[in-house]
Amino acid sequence: MMKPMRCQVCGEVYLGDEVPDRCPFCGAAGKQMVSAAEWIDYGKVDMNDFDMEQCRTALGFEISNATFYKCCAGKAENIFNQAIFKRLTKQEMEHAELLANMMGVDMPDFTEESCPDTDKEKYEEAHLREHRAIKFYLESAAKCENPRVKEIFRALSEIETEHLQISNVYR
Repeated sequence: MMKPMRCQVCGEVYLGDEVPDRCPFCGAAGKQMVSAAEWIDYGKVDMNDFDMEQCRTALGFEISNATFYKCCAGKAENIFNQAIFKRLTKQEMEHAELLANMMGVDMPDFTEESCPDTDKEKYEEAHLREHRAIKFYLESAAKCENPRVKEIFRALSEIETEHLQISNVYR
């Protein structure tokens, strides 16, 4: 019997018979998927100035990565890589939306970004971007004070680690 589950990271609803290994929307670990009735809407998070600045920086990373992956999907050399880049675009956009909601701000406008011509170069740049994000999220999770911000940064570092593994496999 299909039942509604929600992701504690992105808040999206998943309908299924079993908890998925990963959130199909943002990529969070299956442990973040809860019964829709148990889901907690954290909304805007009350945070100090340092935590807010870390969230602003993270939002910039996520928007930049989403627009980068969108460019990669549009210029991919084959439909397999196009599908991967398209999925990464959607996940990074979910992360950006989550961060904007936590901060209580509107989503900023997305700008265009360029990307390399070859898929090999695209994955090499993706690798660098994901590595930078993981480092930032782990360092910020250790320094931030708000428990929700720490939780989200740790979850995002796990998700970006999955992205890093994808870039390692396909570059």
